[in-house]
Amino acid sequence: MSLTTLALAGTLGSLLVLILLQQSIARRQTRQRQQALQQALVHSLELLQRLQKHRGLGGQNSSDARNQCRNLALELDGLWRSLPGAAGELAELQPAWRALQQQAGDFDGHCRLIERLLTLIQLFELRLSGPPHSDLGIARSCRELEELARLRGLAVRGASAERCPLPLQVQLRYLSLRLQSRASRNTALARALESLRRQLIDPPRVAIAPAECFSLLTPLIDEQLGQLRQRLA
Repeated sequence: MSLTTLALAGTLGSLLVLILLQQSIARRQTRQRQQALQQALVHSLELLQRLQKHRGLGGQNSSDARNQCRNLALELDGLWRSLPGAAGELAELQPAWRALQQQAGDFDGHCRLIERLLTLIQLFELRLSGPPHSDLGIARSCRELEELARLRGLAVRGASAERCPLPLQVQLRYLSLRLQSRASRNTALARALESLRRQLIDPPRVAIAPAECFSLLTPLIDEQLGQLRQRLA
């Protein structure tokens, strides 16, 4: 074998090693990027759960609810202080949260903040797109979950009155209707919706306490959030 052939073989071998090394680095960078985005999504779910609970508790007047609100506020502050690197956009929501800390009963303000959070969840999921993460459906499931969490927030406010106010009745009926398809596959959800109809929406006098509304729906919400976390595990 000539020296030229040997030199060419050596050059090709070096190129092959270089290509394989670059591919290995690219795969590692992709894995790191995906892990960072998964952390951003998990962190977003933690924020979502606590913001939704804060909204529900903010509609109650009991000392226990106020104490839980304060504890949730501390947890939310901690979450915003410890944002993952890939979740930097979440910092843009912090000023709106600070305003809500002083106005726990502001239902619409919570809804606006949660809507912005849901938009960022969708953004993080789009960045994570591609096998094996292309069909996670996290953002879509979070929006479905928000319908149930919004129902909880409205229910506790409706239950605070002697009779559920008509505007709240309209919204509660609408959300209950939206949730019917899921209730047909979830017996616990179906029972909860029926309880709200009988004790809160339909009767001339409210027959359920705000804390009971909160307790009725919170396990269903937490269960669905747990399922979302499992998808990201």
